[in-house]
Amino acid sequence: MQLHRVVVEWSGPSVTGRAVNVLHYAGSEEAAPDVAAIRSAYVSLVSHLPNQVKIQVPSSGETIEDTTGELLSVWSGVSTTVVTGGTVNEAAAGVGACVGWTTGGVIDGRRLRGRTFVVPLHGQAYDNSGTLSVAALAGVQTFAAGLMGAGPLAVWHRPTTVGGSDGNSYAVIANQVRDKVAYLSSRRD
Repeated sequence: MQLHRVVVEWSGPSVTGRAVNVLHYAGSEEAAPDVAAIRSAYVSLVSHLPNQVKIQVPSSGETIEDTTGELLSVWSGVSTTVVTGGTVNEAAAGVGACVGWTTGGVIDGRRLRGRTFVVPLHGQAYDNSGTLSVAALAGVQTFAAGLMGAGPLAVWHRPTTVGGSDGNSYAVIANQVRDKVAYLSSRRD
C-alpha cells in the first residue's frame, strides 16, 4: 500500500529540539493528502497552545511503499499558513497530551497502535489535580477527530530489518485521548 507521509513541524521558544508529528495517510501517487483539512485539525488546538508555538503543515512530502519504506514519489498539495497558538499563558515545559491511535491490525501477536504527542500545551490547560482541563481534553479530542476526518489515516509498522519487506500499515479505526498529562521521555514512549 502507498502511504503519504506528512511531517508537521512545531517551533517556538517553548518547543525543545526538533519537534514533529509524523502522520501517514493511505493514498495513490496521483492524489495528495488533504493538507487543508489536516491544518484545520491543528487550528482546533489554538486556544490550548501558548502564542509562541508555531505549527507548519507542509504543502509537500513523500509517498512510500508500506512494506519496504521505499520512497516511491513526492506528493504536492496546497500551501498552508502557519498555525499560531492563541493564548498568552506560558507553556508547561515538556508536557502536553497524547492521542492514541487504534487499528484492526495485528503484527507478531500484538495489535498495531500509534501515538501523536501534542506538546506543549499552555499552563492553564491543566486542572488542579494535574490532569487535563475539561476544555483542553475536549480540544485534543476534536483535534484527533479532525486528523481522522482529513483522510484515511494509518499507522505504519516499519520493516524489522534494514532492506526488509515485512513492513505494513493499517487504517486507524478509533482514537483515545487519556485525561493524563503526557511527556515524551524516549522514543519508546
